[in-house]
Amino acid sequence: MIPKIEKKFTRLNEKLNTVFNYLDGLTDEQRKQSPKGAWSAVQILRHLQMSESGTASYLRKKVQTNPADVPSAGIAGKLRSFLLSRALKNYGKKFKAPRVIGEMEENPNYVDVKNEYKKTRDELRGLLSGFDQKGAGKAYFKHPVAGKINIHQTLTFLENHFDRHIEQIKERSKV
Repeated sequence: MIPKIEKKFTRLNEKLNTVFNYLDGLTDEQRKQSPKGAWSAVQILRHLQMSESGTASYLRKKVQTNPADVPSAGIAGKLRSFLLSRALKNYGKKFKAPRVIGEMEENPNYVDVKNEYKKTRDELRGLLSGFDQKGAGKAYFKHPVAGKINIHQTLTFLENHFDRHIEQIKERSKV
């Protein structure tokens, strides 16, 4: 894995492990409590896992494409990534989960979600290991709202998305 990608991926993994450690210390009841009409901490974790799983699935398909046929993300990708980051860092603004994520299950099992998340991260690690410097600048990922972005920008999106939900996880699981 190229160093810049490895650094971002390592930071993302550290954040996930911090959330796992936090949730491991809670009761099942705390992980599943939520305000009326809002997701519980475990549902938010499932949402994050589903989002990353969808990202990995898209990348798995896209890396099969001839690299010459994949455009560079260029300045437009940089702008789209910047705007996406700004939007995700605006914690006061609510977003509806894209339909590609699917419906949220009513009562996900934390241990199952945690194990699936670990598998998703392992799959993502394998995909990221296949990128070289040139390929990392190409628009291999298409965000449902922001459009085509490169792999560095994709990892920035995943981290910003994760950060956005960390506070919600902590808030929803308080006694």
